[in-house]
Amino acid sequence: IAATAKGTTMMISSDALHLGPLMLPWTLIIVATGLMLLSAVLSGLARKYSWSKQQLGQSQDLLWSSFLLGMLGARLVFVLLNAELYFAAPIDILKIQDKGFHLWGGVLIGALWYLIRNRQLQIRFKAILLIIFILWIRLGLAFKSSLKTEVAFPDLAFAGLEQGHLGTDKISLSQFIGQPTVINLWASWCPPCHREMPVLAKAAKQHPQVNFVMLNQGEEVATVNAYLRKHQFQFKHVLLDPYGELPQQLNSFGLPTTLFFNAQGQLVERHMGELSPAMLQQYLNRISDQP
Repeated sequence: IAATAKGTTMMISSDALHLGPLMLPWTLIIVATGLMLLSAVLSGLARKYSWSKQQLGQSQDLLWSSFLLGMLGARLVFVLLNAELYFAAPIDILKIQDKGFHLWGGVLIGALWYLIRNRQLQIRFKAILLIIFILWIRLGLAFKSSLKTEVAFPDLAFAGLEQGHLGTDKISLSQFIGQPTVINLWASWCPPCHREMPVLAKAAKQHPQVNFVMLNQGEEVATVNAYLRKHQFQFKHVLLDPYGELPQQLNSFGLPTTLFFNAQGQLVERHMGELSPAMLQQYLNRISDQP
């Protein structure tokens, strides 16, 4: 879904709300709007029960400190659940752009902080706020799921590199049906693409049962070949998409974007932005667990 107003393009995907170059993940929007709703509920309760401005202000301020603590908690829970991968490269813990957050872990930590710190608020009001917030989260996640449509491999074929040269025959994406497949949209000029390339290269060696397809966006054969040789990246499937046909068909905006298909060729997940080893492993587990 796309709309343009005063030169700003708004696009809606199953992953995020896109406002021009700005991408807002749905999970973040759901949590933030939920806190706005709770703030409005507190204002209504304050009017009905004649709370002081100080009492209302403290209760509302605590919502946002709970949000920040919940975000930190969501990250820590995710890191602990993937401790082996993160502790192998501790700097990755700080790379929150990999979107490695545990939603319900963050909700639990933030809620506990709010309930404990807000001593002046009666238990019944705390219970009301907690129920409203959880219901809002569930409603938001249901909305997010409704945006997902069943997508299979598009009927597209691309030229590929063979021993550093352009192959004579185009390779159809449908040929990858039968094995879980990861398609990475990338370009050599893209810094986050370059940063995640070693992660993908290592995973491709560790998971031979998964097809890793590196689909370059809009670059010449010589440029792609020179980049791969310079950094000694070796992938079995390097394809060229000079006109951005795949992202147009799948509404995948921006680079890098990684698409995860199950063995039946159905799109299970997509990740926009840089991948960390932990997030990549999460996605690989999902497509490998699919029947």
